[in-house]
Amino acid sequence: MDHHRHCPAGRVRRGVPDNLLEPTGRLSNVLAAWARGGPAEVPAGIGFDVLRMPAGLARPALARMRAYGTRTGPVVFGPSGAEFLVRVHSAGGWREPDAALLPRGELVLLPPPEAGPDRPVGERAWLVRPVHHCAGMASGWGVAWGGELSEPYREAHAARAETAADPAS
Repeated sequence: MDHHRHCPAGRVRRGVPDNLLEPTGRLSNVLAAWARGGPAEVPAGIGFDVLRMPAGLARPALARMRAYGTRTGPVVFGPSGAEFLVRVHSAGGWREPDAALLPRGELVLLPPPEAGPDRPVGERAWLVRPVHHCAGMASGWGVAWGGELSEPYREAHAARAETAADPAS
C-alpha cells in the first residue's frame, strides 16, 4: 500500500510519523530537535500511548509479536527500558508485571529516526524505527494495539522467570 499517496507534495519525511506527532501539537518542535540531532520531548497519551517494559523483554516480546503476525510499530530503547508506541487508548486495561502504561501527558524522549542501537542519541535509540505516515492518516496507523502486546509480553516475562529460576540454564 502506498502510504504517501495522501501526502501533500514535499511533505514526505523519511521516518517521521506525522500522524502520531501532529495531534500532540509538537510536530514542528520534534522536527527542529531532530534537525539538530537531538531527541524530542513528546507527551504520551495524545497521538499515541506508551507501554514501558524492561529492556531485556523487548526483543523477545517483539519476536513473539512477529511470530503471531502482529504489527509492532515503533519501539524506543532508553535508560528506563523499552517503550512501545501503541495506538492511543488501546492499552487502558494494561496490567502486566514489571511494565506500565505511561500516563497521559508524561513526556517521552523520541530520538531522531536514524538513531538505532548502533547509533544512540542521548542514551536513546529505536529498536524498531518509525515509518513515515502523513498527518492526514489515522493516528493509529503504523502502531500496534496495546492489547496485542499483552500476550507476547506475558510469554517473554514467563520465559525470563523460568530461565532465572533454573540454575542449570
